[in-house]
Amino acid sequence: MRIRIIGLPLLLLSGFSQAQTNTQNSATEAASDFSRCFSHVPLRVDSASGNNNQAPITVTAEVLDATRDGKILYRGDVEVEQAQRKFRADYVELEQLSRDVLAEGNIHYTDGTISVDSEQRLTGNLTSKDTQLEQAQYQFHGEPGRGQAGRVLLSDNTNQVDLKSASYTTCPPNSEVWQLKASTVQVEQDEVFGEAWNAVLWLGDAPVFYFPYLRFPVKDERLSGFLYPTFDLGSDSGTDISLPYYWNIAPNYDATLTPRYMEKRGTMAQLEFRYLPVAGQSGTLYTEYLESDAVREKEQGLDEARWLLNWRHNARFDAEGHWRASADYTKVANEDYGYWDDFSPPVGQVVDNQLMQSFRGGYYDRHWQLTTEVRDYQILQRDLGTQPFQLAPSLALNSYQGFGKFDVGFDAELTQFKNDANDAYEATRIHAEPKLVYSVVNQPGAQLTADVGAYYTHYEQDIPDTLSSYYQNTQGFTTDELDSSVDRLLPRLRLNGTLVFDRETQWFSQDFTQTLEPQLQYLYVPFKDQNNIGLYDTTDMRQDYYSLFSDRRFAGLDRISDANQITAGFTSRIYDADSVERLRLALAQTYNFTSPKVQLFPNDEPSDTKSSFLTFEGDLNIDGDWFLHTEAQHDTRNHRLAAGNITLEYNNQGRLAQLGFRHLNQTYFPDASLTNDLNQLGGTFSWPLDPQWRLIGGHYRDIELNRNIDSLIGLRYDSCCWAVSLVWEQSQKEDWSTKTELQQETLIGLRFELKGLSSFGTGNGDFSPGTSLLPYYRPFNLNN
Repeated sequence: MRIRIIGLPLLLLSGFSQAQTNTQNSATEAASDFSRCFSHVPLRVDSASGNNNQAPITVTAEVLDATRDGKILYRGDVEVEQAQRKFRADYVELEQLSRDVLAEGNIHYTDGTISVDSEQRLTGNLTSKDTQLEQAQYQFHGEPGRGQAGRVLLSDNTNQVDLKSASYTTCPPNSEVWQLKASTVQVEQDEVFGEAWNAVLWLGDAPVFYFPYLRFPVKDERLSGFLYPTFDLGSDSGTDISLPYYWNIAPNYDATLTPRYMEKRGTMAQLEFRYLPVAGQSGTLYTEYLESDAVREKEQGLDEARWLLNWRHNARFDAEGHWRASADYTKVANEDYGYWDDFSPPVGQVVDNQLMQSFRGGYYDRHWQLTTEVRDYQILQRDLGTQPFQLAPSLALNSYQGFGKFDVGFDAELTQFKNDANDAYEATRIHAEPKLVYSVVNQPGAQLTADVGAYYTHYEQDIPDTLSSYYQNTQGFTTDELDSSVDRLLPRLRLNGTLVFDRETQWFSQDFTQTLEPQLQYLYVPFKDQNNIGLYDTTDMRQDYYSLFSDRRFAGLDRISDANQITAGFTSRIYDADSVERLRLALAQTYNFTSPKVQLFPNDEPSDTKSSFLTFEGDLNIDGDWFLHTEAQHDTRNHRLAAGNITLEYNNQGRLAQLGFRHLNQTYFPDASLTNDLNQLGGTFSWPLDPQWRLIGGHYRDIELNRNIDSLIGLRYDSCCWAVSLVWEQSQKEDWSTKTELQQETLIGLRFELKGLSSFGTGNGDFSPGTSLLPYYRPFNLNN
């Protein structure tokens, strides 16, 4: 209830004795553009000058009288205006000797940020500037907050507003689903908070919650105090209640302390600390701590503390932003593999069962960057054959500079790879990659570039006497094959050319522009045996249309594939008369003059293929509402589909429906640990039933294994000032400790929301398409 500015009418009335005029102001207010819910809310109009007190005052009235006892009387449509402030009443009386003011009948005041109305009377004094307003109604501008007060008392000496029998709601008039009522409200306009006594939350005509004393913010500033609690119900933790306390430590520091009670597990302490120490630096420290988990002790016999630490920091050390640093550190207790599944913390991210701890910094310029990074990982899976390598540290230089038709680039890296395992190899890697790009042809419809470069890499490897069986049996490495010192120098030549043809055409009596864009690339890299180099950060690169035109077959530097190949492709686009891209088709394939000999692992079978997958991508925007996206990788030699997906979507003014299918052939994706081909079908939707009701749903199924992945259905009622949603979801939950078992989990979420006040219930309040395991996303790549 930000009612502190109700005292402004008195400042306006103080100029009555100084200016009088009979000229009427017929200016009209700007038209409002609010939705149906806020049609009653005036637009916010801020003062252009910023100081209304210095603006001239104009007063109009039908009748102006002066009495012998020193009174000035204004009657009939009395209007007073000062900048954005406007005041109206049927009758205004000013006692010149005592400077008492009385206003009666149809009292209305506005200053561009709030409007106040009363059918009763206003009394005040221009000397003391104390004012009393009876039976007032107030409405904020630009937001739906409004309310009533039986009596408003304003004191200029203390700059204080006292309200008797006050109320606050964000509901439209005559639709007060909820209100907050208090017997007494006190606001000091110089403070950032107000105080209310005997406050009651009403739902309709029923009181539901009583606050003996309540502090609330009256400015857009932070205030220490308890936040609204959250309630959740689940099969794993039982009743789950959190009561956050916000601590406004300083203008640049704050913290949120949250005790979280879980019926089956115990009480957890959560802390989020945010800081802005100096200009250009910011960070967040988040921790969780549970002394003992009753569920874990019962199921696994482990009576150990469970905790999480997450630290994120970003720093810019100069005004231009050249010198920067960042930290992203997430860690849980050792061997606590199921922490993420049990508690779902709101920070950090698990990628491939790994939590990352990274520290980066460097100098960033337009043409070059020098950066360093230290990185480690925590694994959330038991019995792994190997651990990921740590960067301890890595130093990288990247530069690119244009000189007319020539572009010169140079990339270099110095990285030390460490491993906690005693039976794992380690290395220091030095890599340098100069390149020269010459633009042979650079015309609007034709481009041809020649790219000449080289890869130089030096390894100093520390090979243990006994190598882990994982490296020997799974990857094929032996201590005899790995060399302690390795030098690798590989030149590279690439020619890449593109042509663009376009034509005007008509379909269905509409004008379109169609393009045909053939692209041809030749790449040459000689062969060099690299089985004497371990794998530190390298894996196979996902093959799609764009990767075929890359100069790399592997992601990472430990393997540089030989190449003597031509990649041919074409892209065709269709634009409508408004230059909106309606269709894009892209098809490409690589032809090898000699089959690549470099393989990822020493025990991989040599490839004798002369061509890559035939790769296709397509996007279609039919009419602005219907979209289609598809990808496919086809093995032309064996006439098999290696991978593919297709997505169809309808999206129009809040109506959304998406259907998708995904296929992976296990033969071509051994790293995915597929025991069968992957065939998944599913979709999601979000559909309004009427302006207040909305239905969402999602269902994804593994056709090959004949089981559901995730299913969701939800219904929401959304009015102008309150909402309620009910969501049911059933998903397959993975066992983080073993990664081999799946458990079916059913969740029911019920949440109530009082807009402008709070929300409470079970679930996180997110009512959007998609599911928890497969969130909604748009895969379309058209330039619209």
